[in-house]
Amino acid sequence: MGRWVKLNYRGFLKRNYLVFLITVLFLIMGVIFGTIAVKVLTVEQLNNLNHYLETSLESTGDNLNYQNTAKHAVMRNLETIFKIWFLGLTVVGLPLIMVIIFTRGFVLGFTVSFLLVNKGLEGFFLVLLTIFPQNILHIPALVFAGVAATGFSIYLVRGRKNDRSSIYASFLKYSFIILVLALIMVIAGLVEGYLSPFFAKIFKLF
Repeated sequence: MGRWVKLNYRGFLKRNYLVFLITVLFLIMGVIFGTIAVKVLTVEQLNNLNHYLETSLESTGDNLNYQNTAKHAVMRNLETIFKIWFLGLTVVGLPLIMVIIFTRGFVLGFTVSFLLVNKGLEGFFLVLLTIFPQNILHIPALVFAGVAATGFSIYLVRGRKNDRSSIYASFLKYSFIILVLALIMVIAGLVEGYLSPFFAKIFKLF
């Protein structure tokens, strides 16, 4: 068991460097497309989104249920990581893994761009205080999960002639990596549910 779960991260990245580059590329493409999407919105759409943002910020007060917010964020993150893990067990799921990565990049790019364009300096601080804290954990974990899932799926295709014990050992390593990343996702969800709304509340006071 100890030999199975011993992770050589340098070896992992060396074996999957091409997959890593492709995964990061999909994330960056998502961010770029999300940024572009803000620029093509109509004035009415921008005003509606701005009104929704102001309403959300106003609700970030004493009445906000931090526990429910954190629970929702954690469950959403775990659902995402589980989907990636499951898709990694299949070959047909490879494109969907990249779709998940791209979509997350799109949402991030759209959110950050919208705040910066419509809120200026205030938007910059909102990004720094409410978007950056959880994503400093979420994004790397998501990328590594995508790399691990894609790498394992490719291994299944190439290693069909391998014995069952070898495939089982690789499956345990893969699942262990995903489990570690899931724990990071849980922390990211707690940060999003507790820390980010707290920062938003403090920011609102100034």
